[in-house]
Amino acid sequence: MKLQYTFFLILLLVTVGYASPVVQVGDLFQVSLTQDTMATVEFQCNMGVQIKKGLFDPSLDTLMVSGGFNSWGPTDIMTDPNNDSIYTITLTPGTVGSTIEFKYNFKHGGAGTWEGVSNRQYVLPEGLSSYYAWFNNDSIFVQQYDIDVTFSCNMELERLSGRFDPSTDTVSVNGDFNGWSSKTTILTSNPLNPDVYEGTTVIRRGLGEKIEFKFWYEENNWESVSNRIYTFTADDITNLAASFSASFNDGSLDNVINQPCNIKLTVYTDGAQSAISGSPFPVVNTVHVAGSALPLQWPNGGWPNADSTRVIQLYDDATHGDVTSGDKIFSSIITFAAYTPLNVLYKYCINWGDAINNGGGNDNEAGFGNNHTLQMTKYLSSATTVDTFGVMRVSTLQDPVGVKEKAPVPTTYQLRQNYPNPFNPTTLIEYGIPKESFVTLKVYNMLGQEIVSLINETQYAGMYTVSFDASRLPTGMYFYKIVAGDFVDMKKMMFVK
Repeated sequence: MKLQYTFFLILLLVTVGYASPVVQVGDLFQVSLTQDTMATVEFQCNMGVQIKKGLFDPSLDTLMVSGGFNSWGPTDIMTDPNNDSIYTITLTPGTVGSTIEFKYNFKHGGAGTWEGVSNRQYVLPEGLSSYYAWFNNDSIFVQQYDIDVTFSCNMELERLSGRFDPSTDTVSVNGDFNGWSSKTTILTSNPLNPDVYEGTTVIRRGLGEKIEFKFWYEENNWESVSNRIYTFTADDITNLAASFSASFNDGSLDNVINQPCNIKLTVYTDGAQSAISGSPFPVVNTVHVAGSALPLQWPNGGWPNADSTRVIQLYDDATHGDVTSGDKIFSSIITFAAYTPLNVLYKYCINWGDAINNGGGNDNEAGFGNNHTLQMTKYLSSATTVDTFGVMRVSTLQDPVGVKEKAPVPTTYQLRQNYPNPFNPTTLIEYGIPKESFVTLKVYNMLGQEIVSLINETQYAGMYTVSFDASRLPTGMYFYKIVAGDFVDMKKMMFVK
């Protein structure tokens, strides 16, 4: 009787220790055996359609599976020993019950090609399991064509912000068709409008198929927009030609900040854990941040240690905007220049370059493509974010200054360059007056003949924007002139149908 009592007392203590509703000895043993058991997975990827399209050459190209379990690196190479176009590899990517994220990718002609699907997710079961998929979920062959695709990107707002330097910086379009490489499809300035960068490249696709891409410029400045998507139409196939044009970040005067803005990033790190290992960091020695708009930048794939100059350090020592030293809240003040897009993506890293304490890699806050979002407003001049490491969402802003959508009163008269320029058929003209004035704003042709009077009235002090529609006019150069009090200014603009 005493022996039986002792057995059940031990069973009760063990059960409480697991904080689990275990009531049977068999269940208890099951919990003990699977608590830290590693799962084994055979990854299977069908490359049949990619091979038939000529996008993958089995004799030359290399297929890999990359995910959080290998820091999204190129280390796990898949093979096709049966020559059935199904590539496989067996790995132990995590513990039973955990969720892994990954994608397939391959090297073709020296360029990398990633799947365009969202990160694949798989909950790891006990024992040996298999995960089967077609590359890019592409299981139906579509006749392929070589299509000349012309890309055009307007860099005017990036130049005006001071971020883009036409004399030194290179503009390119990077996407799934060139391995997201900044060295492949270079765009060059249009002589008629130096702010517009253009380039044509051959892309092999079929009817209804798509490409994903973004514009990019030195040094490592990606657009903050979601991946751009273009779907090929019947006309594209017939003409074997297509075109896509946009401004960088889809920038316009309505979706960028209109003045410099100081954002104090703050992130709470107590109890933070690595998204790679799933375990808490043993210590938090440093915190850095990367992002999508200067001065923030994204490191290269895998966030290599060599890209330390592309991330910005935060502090917990009562400097750089930090309030209290040693409270595990890290801070840094980031100044975004005028014309920065309103939405900026960013992500933190704990213990950059410290392989012992960073949990398996530098990109350790969340999965690939899972970021914080900073949402500014046009006239925001300063604010403080309230972030928690690993909690990915639109950031809460404290103490915003100038957040109301009311333009500040200018201190001097001003007439800004119209945007976009060249334009077709409408463009915006912005001007400011520091005090109540009688204002005229008129448009003239090359002969000096008045085309239209846009403004002819007394206006209060403030910033104003007026739209000009040239749809009934011929292509050509036009001038717009403002007279406000003693202030006179004139600028030119190009209308291209």
